[in-house]
Amino acid sequence: SQMKRNSYSPELKAEVVLEVLSGLKTVQQIGQERGIHPVSITSWVKEARAKLVAIFKGEIQDPEVALQKEVDTLHKKIGQLAVENDFLKKVSGKWK
Repeated sequence: SQMKRNSYSPELKAEVVLEVLSGLKTVQQIGQERGIHPVSITSWVKEARAKLVAIFKGEIQDPEVALQKEVDTLHKKIGQLAVENDFLKKVSGKWK
């Protein structure tokens, strides 16, 4: 028989990782108390640490900040295209 693969919410994973990082209990203790395999907990901690480094390096951005940058870029592009369009209208008008 195959083992059932548990799926844990991001909130629970974050809670467990913070509990591990607090250092008050071992991964084994937390795993036993919560019924989560210690290997799962260890992988969550590794993932969280890696992402923390990326956040502080600026590699992971707040989605709203990233979205605003994209909107600003698109507004600039629209402005450029409007200027080009006006220019082309003027030029084509002279040749008619």
